[in-house]
Amino acid sequence: MLVLLAGTVARAQATAREPRQRTVTVTGNPAEPPHEVHVSDETPSVFLFGSEIRKKSVRVDTTRIRVVDTGEQSRLLMVQAVNPLGEGERHELEVEFADGKTPARAVFALVAHPSDVDAFVTVARQQPVTPACPAEVRAAVRAPEDLLLLGYMGESGVPTAEIPQETDDAQGLESARGVAYRGKGWLMFQVAIRNLRGPQPWVPTEATLTSKTGEKLRGRVVREEQGETPPGEAVRVLVVTEEPPAGAGRVFILEVSGADGRTLAIPRVTIPAPTKKEPKR
Repeated sequence: MLVLLAGTVARAQATAREPRQRTVTVTGNPAEPPHEVHVSDETPSVFLFGSEIRKKSVRVDTTRIRVVDTGEQSRLLMVQAVNPLGEGERHELEVEFADGKTPARAVFALVAHPSDVDAFVTVARQQPVTPACPAEVRAAVRAPEDLLLLGYMGESGVPTAEIPQETDDAQGLESARGVAYRGKGWLMFQVAIRNLRGPQPWVPTEATLTSKTGEKLRGRVVREEQGETPPGEAVRVLVVTEEPPAGAGRVFILEVSGADGRTLAIPRVTIPAPTKKEPKR
């Protein structure tokens, strides 16, 4: 790794861009913009992750960004622009961690900078908060005004839309009518999913949102109750994602998958329209 880093920095020094070494922390908060990483076609950028990543999960526009493979699972990833990036050109790089812990993925915005390039980026993950005792949990409950103060809601509020009921007998799963929410930079879907198949329990672990145009958003699954859902019982599931690109439309397929491989697909989920841009004060 030291040889690789030394070679990377040496090549960067031969270009007009000054090489940088940085450390960024991934929080998993969909409302936060991705970390910008300065890349170039002259110098590769090396990412060193604090834990193993799934190399097959790497998503980027390979016509513009070259990915150097370093094995099935690794903590190291190297990328480089295929050609010089234009002014304002951005490419999203997304990877998933292999251990399944939160945050489950990391997203970066790859851009060009006229004077520097990120030759080496150390990626840390924000550690989850240690579970507190019941009294501490009550004390940590957010007040309604925190939605505004923390930037999760604008002055126009949080628009909602209804999610239709869906039953899949083949998968042994069904959902009741739910609600879709849209805030500043985030979407959230609330559905109650019932496990119809016995004696198999079901634990929701992953969620994906797919638009008619093929745009995919990976969601973070939050369960009201931990543990397996017995046959005949329902579990309240929250799926949180970032806002989709403007061209993706508003109709999506919401898929919620369990640890046993069973998936419930809700085919026509309409997300709320974005709120109007608020006037500057």
